[in-house]
Amino acid sequence: MSIQVRAIEPEDREQVVELLVNRWTSPEQLLDGEMVDASKLPGYLALDEGRLVGMITLIKREQEWEILTLDSLQRWGGIGTLLLDASVDAARKEGIGRIMVRTSNDNLDAFRFYQRRSFRLEKVVQGVIDEERKLKPEIPVTGLHGIPLRDEVIFGRDITGNRS
Repeated sequence: MSIQVRAIEPEDREQVVELLVNRWTSPEQLLDGEMVDASKLPGYLALDEGRLVGMITLIKREQEWEILTLDSLQRWGGIGTLLLDASVDAARKEGIGRIMVRTSNDNLDAFRFYQRRSFRLEKVVQGVIDEERKLKPEIPVTGLHGIPLRDEVIFGRDITGNRS
């Protein structure tokens, strides 16, 4: 397996939308009470001999970048790490000192993934998913591992220094 990571290009839109629909039910993601079309965001694709095997989408702000989606279609193979590393490297080149991500309280795999890659748990926003469900009723009540889906957990990483 030889994974190549490259920036998302306009001609990738169809497969980006397809991945987002398959993994997230829609390209439209609810963020702070507003819908964000993840298929229109910058990010990176992971390709294995031209076949899409992963993707990360980013919200680029002046002081920090936020990971909106991160998907590996071949779990435990390092694809998520390659995508994250490409994003961190690009952010550093643009003088960005911080990268953050939000996840739901049930996503224990994300907790493990990000903390192993130097992200720190920064905040739990209680009840935000309950509120988002009012705007996007397709959000399930119960998440992974039978855990009630209620809260948003924010992880952040300072990327100003060396890789750590």
